[in-house]
Amino acid sequence: MTDTLALETRGLTKSYSGKAVVADLDLQVRPGCIYGFLGPNGAGKTTTMRMILGLISRDAGTVRLFGDDDPIAGRRHLGGIVEGPRFYEYLSGMENLRILASYGPEASDDELRELLALVRLADRAEDRVKTYSLGMKQRLGIAQALLSRPKLLLLDEPTNGLDPAGMKEVRELIRSMQTERGLTVFVSSHLLAEVELLCDEVGIIQEGRKVADGRVDELIESGESLEDCFLRLTAGGGQIR
Repeated sequence: MTDTLALETRGLTKSYSGKAVVADLDLQVRPGCIYGFLGPNGAGKTTTMRMILGLISRDAGTVRLFGDDDPIAGRRHLGGIVEGPRFYEYLSGMENLRILASYGPEASDDELRELLALVRLADRAEDRVKTYSLGMKQRLGIAQALLSRPKLLLLDEPTNGLDPAGMKEVRELIRSMQTERGLTVFVSSHLLAEVELLCDEVGIIQEGRKVADGRVDELIESGESLEDCFLRLTAGGGQIR
């Protein structure tokens, strides 16, 4: 395996109205890893993901993607969904992907159908998105994020609001993208039992600062669940979100 990290941030900082939302944050994500990004409500998780994706500027610090610290060139490695996917509800899944693909690298209909098959929507490709369940919309969002053929996928709360069957489907999909496509996945979630089942490593932040990171089995003490571990490390610091 290469020694080059999939994602590395150094001193990542962002403030609003003089208040630091993310402060001097260092993260390291190995290639091929599923990395869980955890923190209480308002800890700075979404702000961090937006900076990594280049959706907002950073006040200080660096973001390096697969060894590339050029903010424009590095984005070719990235795909992501932050705060939920959005679609034209009156169009089909296939039509939505055609429109979205027109803004990025060219993709044929065969390639779009392959993506829809990957996210288990091949049989609903021509149905309007307004008829899709929440889980189907989440999976279509993952297909959207894969349009740019990324090596690193950032997913913000991908199982939020899903029933147990939907959570299992998304979890299996993420794991298959890791094992079959070699993708690195960076996933934010407040569902700690899901993170424990899915992720190889986790990073935990509180008030914009990292309080712990490492392999899940190394952070959890004997007899603990990941939720117990989280509450211990954050000293019960706020609502899990």
